[in-house]
Amino acid sequence: MPSGLKHIVRSVTRKIFWGGFHKILSDRQYAKIRYWFDVGRPLDLRKPSALTEKIQYLKLNSRNPSRKIAANRLKVRDYVGEKVGEEYLIPLLLQTDELNISDWESLPGRFVLKGNHGCGMVKLIFDKSSVEFEEIKKLTQSWLNFDYAKFGREWVYKDVPRKIVVEELLTSSEDEIPEDYKFFCFHGRVEMIQVDMGRFKNQRRNLYNRDFQLFDVKCLYPNSEKKITKPQNLDEMIDVAERLASEFDFIRVDLYSVNGKIYFGELTNFPGNGFIAYQPDSFDFELGKKLKL
Repeated sequence: MPSGLKHIVRSVTRKIFWGGFHKILSDRQYAKIRYWFDVGRPLDLRKPSALTEKIQYLKLNSRNPSRKIAANRLKVRDYVGEKVGEEYLIPLLLQTDELNISDWESLPGRFVLKGNHGCGMVKLIFDKSSVEFEEIKKLTQSWLNFDYAKFGREWVYKDVPRKIVVEELLTSSEDEIPEDYKFFCFHGRVEMIQVDMGRFKNQRRNLYNRDFQLFDVKCLYPNSEKKITKPQNLDEMIDVAERLASEFDFIRVDLYSVNGKIYFGELTNFPGNGFIAYQPDSFDFELGKKLKL
């Protein structure tokens, strides 16, 4: 099929899919169709070889109970405390079933709001006085009403309590959001480090090996135009990531380094829900070799 026609077919399929068709599909059908138009090739579940294929396989077939803990922003804090120590946790300011005005008034001038039961539900508050409570109330209520497990077909989020979590806002010495270090762990070993910079504005993304050597690969966002210096505490971050990954065949451990101190961000069971397109595509297959099913 000519590339132009293929693009049109995928575009039309995507519109039909998200127009409501996805709601009547089985989890397996959902994965196959979405994988085709997001990643750009058929999903092989019989003999998965690419990392994204193996992530789809794990979603459909693996039921490691530790993954439910990883998906729960509140419960995972206990797991982190047991595995590496509470000193790596971002201070928790509030957890609530529903944000009300008294909660809002009790919070400091800056903080981060998150949904407990899914990804992408994040709101940074740099100056509470410049934000209307009703606006935030409406946003957080939309999170609480959203069935993330059903939307993305990620079983790990099913029955996770729908709560609003408020954490301290981490910033660098320049009052910027710090780089997000995401450690891809295969059978308890860090094999790739994804560094996200400029999140929530002009995002850039680099991929490195565990020795912090840059891969010539793109993933959803452009590479950084400037060279990123290897963190001085990289060895400690790798150690923390590997201890947190010890109960999983595959997991991504997200950490921050702020003025030399390491903070835990989250554990991600299925990065990008397994629908990530790497450039070049061959990199997906190289990563897949590191995960034994």
